[in-house]
Amino acid sequence: MNGKENTLNLPAIRKTGEVASKQPTKSISTLDLGRKIQITSILKNEKPSIAKEVLNREKGLDLVLVGDLTTSMTEYHQLLKDKFKELCHKLFSMIENLKIGIIFYLDHDHGLPYCTTVSKLSSNIEQLVHFIESTPVLHSGNSTDDEAVEDALYDAININWREVGSRSVVLFGDARPHEPSGCPNNYSYFEFTKQMYQSKITVNSVFCGRGTYSNEQLQQLKNVDIGDFSSRISNLSDPAFFSWIANVTGGMVIGVERVDDLVDIIMAAAAKDSGHLDDLEEKLKRSAPNKLKLVEIAKKAEQRKFLGGNNQKLLN
Repeated sequence: MNGKENTLNLPAIRKTGEVASKQPTKSISTLDLGRKIQITSILKNEKPSIAKEVLNREKGLDLVLVGDLTTSMTEYHQLLKDKFKELCHKLFSMIENLKIGIIFYLDHDHGLPYCTTVSKLSSNIEQLVHFIESTPVLHSGNSTDDEAVEDALYDAININWREVGSRSVVLFGDARPHEPSGCPNNYSYFEFTKQMYQSKITVNSVFCGRGTYSNEQLQQLKNVDIGDFSSRISNLSDPAFFSWIANVTGGMVIGVERVDDLVDIIMAAAAKDSGHLDDLEEKLKRSAPNKLKLVEIAKKAEQRKFLGGNNQKLLN
């Protein structure tokens, strides 16, 4: 963020979980200002050895899971209920100084229990598990094909990211967001994605929709350069949206063959964005060699990000 606090002045929106109420005229910070000032002061004024110690202590991974809980995604919610605690124990044992946040979204239809609901970044596994178990899913169809992905991206930008460390999102769903004209808040997923890229947030997308797309095909559906927001996109198909948002932010896009794949994909994405892919690869070689393909996909995304890291076509 180039040392500057990034704030948004956006309309208030619906019910959330642990996130404080959002007031229409209040500026919402992406950082804990007090923590930022403390870290910045130490890094500027202390000896290099002390500054390095602070960075090492603060550095870690902030991982935010952003998921669709509409009717077609019910099985994925059940999967998280069944497997999330086990997944957390694996992630926390592999990644030092990890925090996990969760954002679930439905849509804007009247009468839904929420549009989005948020559990802030935390290392409290029981708190995260309770959030998953207590969040209701939509058990009957809604009136539109698009879902409130744009509102979930808004929440992702404004979650309690730490000043130091890597920032990773795993977005899973089967439907694209609304265009601004179709969102009651007039939110633009294009602008939000651009802000995420500028804030060094990598989006790894998991397309859970029907269709026979190989991972190579998903990659190529909207294979834009990393950081290229020079041409505004709109009205993408569902899979093309998931392709675009991962490619443009330097993440990986992958499709699920089985519902259970989601847990392994989250593990691979977290390993990639925290620098632990080699560790995960060694574990999988011993315990689950059939899952090594995920590591291969993650490594390709990592290499693409490295080679395309200087691509700055857009920020204007």
